[in-house]
Parts: sequence; C-alpha cells; structure tokens
Amino acid sequence: MAYEVNFEIEGVLALFSRPDTGGTPTSFPVPTWSAAKGMFECVARLASGDAWIRPTKVEICSRQDDQRRGSIRYQRYTFNYGGPLRMKSNTSLQIFATVLSDVCYRLTGEVVGNRSRGRNGGVNPSHHLADMFKRRRDLGQCHRTPCLGLSEFTASYWGPLRPDLTEVDTAMNLGIPSLLITPFSKEVNGQFFPQFQTSAEIRNGTLNYQSPK
Repeated sequence: MAYEVNFEIEGVLALFSRPDTGGTPTSFPVPTWSAAKGMFECVARLASGDAWIRPTKVEICSRQDDQRRGSIRYQRYTFNYGGPLRMKSNTSLQIFATVLSDVCYRLTGEVVGNRSRGRNGGVNPSHHLADMFKRRRDLGQCHRTPCLGLSEFTASYWGPLRPDLTEVDTAMNLGIPSLLITPFSKEVNGQFFPQFQTSAEIRNGTLNYQSPK
C-alpha cells in the first residue's frame, strides 16, 4: 500500500544551488529532490531508517491575487561562509549568491519502507511515518524548523495545503537541462555520488521528480 503525504512551504528567500555555479551560487528555480526530502524530514523522520519519504513532485504556487504569474524571481544575496573550506586565517569568506525570492511550493511524496528490515513488533513503519508526518504537519510540530536551502532561510509558512489562499501557477513552463537529484548514491546511507535529472521540465507549474537509481 502506498502512503502519500504533502505539505505547503513558503518563504521570503530560497537557495537550491546549481553545482556548476561554484563559489557564487545561483539557485535552481525549484527545490532539488534531496532538498525536498530534507524538508519532509524536518517535519518527521524515523531514526531507524525503516521508512522514509520519497519526493515525487513539486508544484510552484502563487497567491491567488498575485498578478506576476509565470516568472521566477531572483535577487542578489550576500552571506558569510564559515565552513570547513574557508581559509586557514579563521576569517569568514563572503559569498555572493543569486537566490529566489517570494517562493511557495506544494511538495508531494510517498512513504517508502525498507522491506529487508521487516516489521518491529507488528508495526508497519511506512504507516507509522505517514501518520506521524500528517499529525505533525497539522499541529505545526517538527523535528527541526523547515528551511528553503540555507538554514537561515526559514519558512514563513509550512503546513497543510491552502487552496483558499494559494494555487498552482499554471503559467509556469520552464525546461531545466540538468537538475541535481541528490549528492548521494542511495536514498538512505549512501556515499558521495552526485546524480542528475537531465531534461527536467516544469510544465503548468509542476515538476515530477526523478528518484535516485
């Protein structure tokens, strides 16, 4: 039995970096598959790895009164990088990025179970995770605060779909020659092995994800 889950996430800024843009990152127009998986896991996850949420599609949304349909909004953003790749002088590296602004997505996924692990005490891990996700989504609870790429880009809204306020931007049609799926070889416990979805296409505001092989 397949368990489908979804939620809506909105924010002022977002960055889903294109690997080919290097030290001055530019965002993909939509969350990558791995970024979407991370957003789901911010709400609910099983530490055991017996089940996880596999993103299947993303829908680009806009407010119903928004007149700017069919366009992606970018802006410049500067932040300090203090990670392991910085110079040995202990000074932060300033990064200039091109990020998305005023984004809203509806994410849909399916709960997948690791059949090789069986069921613990008769509990179906897929059903358990789906139920946990929906309960937390509706109550506004989460494992960690959902963000849109960078951890500082926290969501201004995340939760159930809002059909009375937002709708899919059906005027949005865009081809993406190469969209990062995931930096890892597997959905769970993988090694570094980037995978890409070639000729990805946003059609009528919707992009269907290709899962890792």
